[in-house]
This record gives sequence, structure tokens and C-alpha cells, in this order.
Amino acid sequence: MTWSLNQKQCYEAAKIRWELVPYTRGRGLDVGCGLEKAFPHFIGVDNNQDEWLFGEGNRAVAADLIVPDATVLDGLASGVYDFVFSSHMLEHVEKYQDALKEWWRLIKPGGFLILYLPHADLYPRRGTEGANPDHKWDFREADIIQAMKDLGGWDLVRNEQRDEGEEYSFFQVYKKLESADQLFSHADPKPVGKRCAIVRYGAWGDAVQMSSVLPGLKEQGFHITFYTNPRCWEIMQSDPHIDAVYLQDTNQVPNPWLFDFWEHERKKYDRWINLSESVEGTWLALKGRPNHSWSYETRCKYLNANYVEFQHALAGVPYVKPLMKFHPKSEELVWVKEQRSIVWGPVMLWAISGSSIHKIWPHMDQIFARFLLTYPQGRIITVGGTLETHIEGPWRREPRVIRKSGKWSIRETLAFTQTCDIVVGPETGILNAMAMEPMPKVVILSHSSPENLTRDWINTQAVHSVKTACWPCHRMHYTSEFCPRDEQLGVAQCQADLGPDMVWSAIQNALRSQNRQAA
Repeated sequence: MTWSLNQKQCYEAAKIRWELVPYTRGRGLDVGCGLEKAFPHFIGVDNNQDEWLFGEGNRAVAADLIVPDATVLDGLASGVYDFVFSSHMLEHVEKYQDALKEWWRLIKPGGFLILYLPHADLYPRRGTEGANPDHKWDFREADIIQAMKDLGGWDLVRNEQRDEGEEYSFFQVYKKLESADQLFSHADPKPVGKRCAIVRYGAWGDAVQMSSVLPGLKEQGFHITFYTNPRCWEIMQSDPHIDAVYLQDTNQVPNPWLFDFWEHERKKYDRWINLSESVEGTWLALKGRPNHSWSYETRCKYLNANYVEFQHALAGVPYVKPLMKFHPKSEELVWVKEQRSIVWGPVMLWAISGSSIHKIWPHMDQIFARFLLTYPQGRIITVGGTLETHIEGPWRREPRVIRKSGKWSIRETLAFTQTCDIVVGPETGILNAMAMEPMPKVVILSHSSPENLTRDWINTQAVHSVKTACWPCHRMHYTSEFCPRDEQLGVAQCQADLGPDMVWSAIQNALRSQNRQAA
């Protein structure tokens, strides 16, 4: 549209808010934020002049930093910010080239300068009826590009005239480069054909389960964009079925705003697949949701569905078997070969714990002792985060227990695990990633049933307590409020009740089966 006299002249950033998300991860500034920052995590910078510019009375601006002049921010360090955003402010600055130079100084290489400005062809020119009397300039896209040419290397990744709905502006995003090149990737050819978006935030196991739908979507001819968080992307970045990624930090878009964000984004795609809460919240009840307060019997009856099969249904991909897969990079395969040359077998990889308080089994030491006595040539690899290093401690003097918690990355762990003779652990991303790998697996269940998780995995034995009254609880646990604990062992009751004999029997059966197949 073109601006009209009844058009409100503030809160412009709200019109472009959802387009900012991929460029405003981390820490950055909202210069000229006025009465409302575009997102809560932005650092608001303003001169506190909205009162006389827009007649806003004595309402306080949203600024975290009040400055008299946006061209002088010398109290802020150079090259440390991930982004600088400014909406409908630069046209108020007499020396706008100086402002751009100052903002550019603050941005680190790889960061973004994001500008949203009134368009000279859509908004009244200076001095005409309806024009803001404080405007110093009438801008078009080329004016800003010209000013940016003196500021070093950049890539103009977005350059759009915005004239739909109530917009009368243009939108530009400059990515700061290490080199002196000045690129215009916004003009690159866009994907052709059908486009699909998959939304899945969460932990490693959530990402791996999601990977099962990707081959089917590719067979249907989709270009796939993956909306996710950095943790999921860490293990999915080498998946050959993903064409583009849209990264979001945790709470970057506050949870109450997510629905509006998703509704905005879904219009860009032929198929929108939102797998958020496709497991947690649906089949694993969350505190505060109605299904969390259902009786144990009702939860067992109605929440006992297979996680991956449900995700296939949501994605519109036929389900025959799960297709989860971790794809190592070529350099990771070289690294694995080097590691495996000094670690011979049989090799049992043990995932010590998962991401929740109930995903740790307390009788690990007994299994280690039995394994080392039974298999004199055997090796045990223990993996986990830095918090798991103290659990490995009792085995620090045993050379056949190779302790890698906090030392290997998750990608190194998954790449190495693909070569092991047996994998044991709770309901973790590691076990999910190995679901369809040929080696035997023993999964120690906690809040899920075999139907939920391991029903269709290959060469897998799921073990669980047979005497804990609340197993399987079909609930998500972030505290022990609804998860009974064994006070002596300090773990979930369902884990304490599962004795070492059952797990050891499953491990022996798995290894014997593998030996028979090899013979």
C-alpha cells in the first residue's frame, strides 16, 4: 500500500518482526526502539524523544540505553554484536552515513545490519502533506546501498520493497564479511518446485526421530527447510535430505508469540509440518496439561502410541519402518577409523544418561565388572557430558574402560557408535540415532513403553522395571515432583527397581545373537 493520512506512524517494527528472526540470534541492538523493542532480548537504544515526535505523553521508551545521538555510540565495543536493527529511524538522522558507519563498527564478522525504512515512493516526501516533520531524508533502496559501499565487505541478503497490508517501507539485511567483497545474494535464484518446512526444536533425540520423515518428503519432491535450534542442528547439519536451515535460539521467539510466528512462516511453503510437541506434550504429558492428571491406567491406554509413526502421519509420509539416521562427515569417518584402530573388541558403548532426571541407571558398575570378566579382550566406551565424568570416576584406573564423557562431541560420539559391537543406555539421542543400525542395542526405558519408542527398531532389546507401579508413566519430568525416587540411590524408582541381572541377560543375549549371525 501507499501511506495515507489515517495511517499510524509508530510501532513500525511490529510489521516486520517475524522477518527479523533468522538475523537476530545472539546479542544485538534495536537502535531507535521507541516505546517497544521488536523482541525482548534486543538491547534497546533510543534518545527518548517519542513524546514530542508522536505525542505519546510521558510513556517511557523501551530503551536499555538512552543516547543523545545515534551516530555516536562510543561507549559500545567494536565487533562484538551479532546484529544491529533499526526501524524507521535512519531518516531522522542528518548525517545518516555516519550512523551507518557507527552501527557497522559494532557488528562482528558474520553478523547482520537490518534496516526497515519508509520508501520514498510509498510515503509522503519531506515537506508534503502527511510527511513526518522530523524526516531529514527520503530514501530508496539504492541510497542505502550507495552509503554502504564505503564500509567494507558485506552481502546484501535481503532487499525488498514492502507494500502489502499496512506497509509502506523497504527492508534490507547486510551480512558483514571478513573479506572486502560486496555481494548481492538476495538476487540469487530461489528454489523451484514444491517447498516444505519442518519445525522441530528440542534435544538430539528429537532431531533424530524427525529425520525419519525426510527421505519420504524427498521422494515426494520437496525442497526441505528445517526450522530448529542449534542443538538439533548440531547433529542434523550433514543430513543430505535437508536443503536449508532456519536457526532459532531457545526463547528467541518467546513461547507466547510462537503461534503468530508460525502462522506468518507457513504462508511461504506448500507444506508446513510442525513437529513441536509431537512427542512431549502429546504422548508424554506435560505438567499443567489435562492429560498429565489422567489416571495411570488412562495414560497407559491412550498415550501408548509410537512416536515416529505419529510424526510420519503429521508429515504426510507413509510409515513402513523408522528411517532415523545420523550422517557422519567424511572427516569424521577418518577420525573414527583412527580411533577404532586402537580400540578393538568386543566394544560396548555405554551412554551414561539422558537429558532428563529419570534417564540414568544406577547399576552400571556391576555390568562393567561382569563384562570385563566375561570378555577379556573387551573394551567399554563411556560417553556423556561433563556432568557424567564423576560417574566414570571409579573406573579411571581400568585401562579397558575408556572414559570419553565431556571429551567427545555428540557428532564424534555418534560417528564412533556406528562402529561398536553393542550399544547400551537409557532413552537418549544416542540410542535413537542407532535405532536402524545393525549392531545390537539394549535400551533401558523410563517414561516410555516399547510401543512408544523401540517397537520397530532393529536388533534391539528394551528392558524396564517389572515392579515399579508408575512405569511407564507417559509423562515428561523436569523435576522429581511427579517422578518417585529411590532415596538411597538418588535416581528414579523405575531405574532403581530394574536390577542388573535383567540388563546383563539382555547384553549377553544380544552379543550371542550377533556372534551367531557372524558365524
